[in-house]
Order: sequence, then C-alpha cells, then structure tokens
Amino acid sequence: MKVELDPRKSIHENAAAYYDKSKKMRAKIDSLKKAIEFTKRLVKAEEKKTAEMPEKKIVREKDWFEKFHYFVTQNSFMVLGGKDAKSNEIIVKKHLEASDLYFHADIAGAPSVVLKNGQNAPKEDLEEAARFAASFSSAWKSELGAVDVFCVKPEQVHTAAKSGEYLAKGSFVITGEKTYFKKVTLELAITYIAGKLLIAPVETIRKRSSQYLVLKPARESKGESAKKVLHLLKAMFPGTQIDLDWVQQLLPNGGSKPIKS
Repeated sequence: MKVELDPRKSIHENAAAYYDKSKKMRAKIDSLKKAIEFTKRLVKAEEKKTAEMPEKKIVREKDWFEKFHYFVTQNSFMVLGGKDAKSNEIIVKKHLEASDLYFHADIAGAPSVVLKNGQNAPKEDLEEAARFAASFSSAWKSELGAVDVFCVKPEQVHTAAKSGEYLAKGSFVITGEKTYFKKVTLELAITYIAGKLLIAPVETIRKRSSQYLVLKPARESKGESAKKVLHLLKAMFPGTQIDLDWVQQLLPNGGSKPIKS
C-alpha cells in the first residue's frame, strides 16, 4: 500500500488529514449503503404492486358465434355449443335449422350442440361434434374418461313440455329414435391461428396447426388450469395478444391438464 505524505506537514498533521479523509469515505459508504437498501425496498414494493395488479384485459372485436362454444370441423361445418341455459335456448330457438343435427351428451349437465347442415356432413365431422358435446358436458368436471353422446334431427327437439310437466330453462324434450356415439373420449386441443384462440377436438386442430396444446380433464380449478394454459400458449406464440379471461371463456368447466403437442 502506497501512502503519500505532505512534506510541509508534520507526521501528526498528515495522520490527522488521512483520518479526516477516512471519516468522509466512511460517511459516503454509509450513505451508499442506505441508498442501496432504499432502492431495494422500492424495487420490492413495485414488484409487489405489479403482482397484485389484475392482468389488463385485451379489448378485441368478437364475432357473433363467440357468444357460444364453437369450432369449424375438418370439412368446414360450423358447430355451436351452449355455455349456459340462456345460450342453450338461443342455439335451439334461433340457430337450429332443418338441415342441422342436434347433439347432446347422455349425462345430466350437458350443453345443446348444433352441427350446422349436419345432415349433409361426413361421418368424421359427426364424430367431431360428438366429441365437442362430450367434452363440454359435466363429464369433464367429473373427470370421466368417456361418455355416450346422441344426435337427432331438429324436428325431434321440442321446446315445450307435455301438459302438466315442467321443463327447466335451457332444457328440451327429445322424441323419436336417437343416433348414438358410444364411449366418446373427452379430449380437446387449443391453439392460436390468425388472431384467434381456437378450441376444438384434437383431430380438428391438428389439421390446421402444428402447434397446439392437448387438454384432458384434471383435478383442479378452472382458474388454475387457465393460468397454466395461458403460460404455455404465450411461450408457444410469443408476442400474441392472449389474456387470462379469453382462455377461461374457452375452457370446459372443471380442471384441464395441458399437454404440449
């Protein structure tokens, strides 16, 4: 260590000068330490504030069919599914037409699902509609592996109960012979294409994208599942405008286990 002395000063005066300098340096170090601690507290406070802030919802234009669960089959047939009693009624009373097919999982707590122009659709499209109806039924929340689904023609779906009977809102009376799809597997896929999140049977999504998540029933809340799905989608499609609310609106009720394709 090299120490410079002022020849004009005595040993004691030089020592006193260095002592004064050291006091000033210690004071600066103490001030610097305090500034660092204060900065750390500010950063922690800002991080906590950011974590507690609700995620900003993305404002986007919606098409009329986004009021329902929906997808387009491999052969371009539209499928609409109810999200609640009100939308079940709207689908049947407003959107069920003569050439369509009506699908329903054979379990309490299942949506009305309509395959538009379904009477002219190929077999694989009927199977896609059946899988969609199964996956959005209560079977998903109950973590069932499969459930039976039936379909009927529009004239077999009645919006009024028999005299003296009660029909709950969003429920319908089905008459005549049903076409059954037995033990339909509960499984969906979700992806992002052309500015939209799409959820549909795996075979449908696979035809349109090489990047998607496969979803299976899981034992957790819908909210927790949505967070996991959102995280994986953002990693898969960086820079895209996807938020938690959008994901939650698309998922079936109950937990969903996301699996990378």
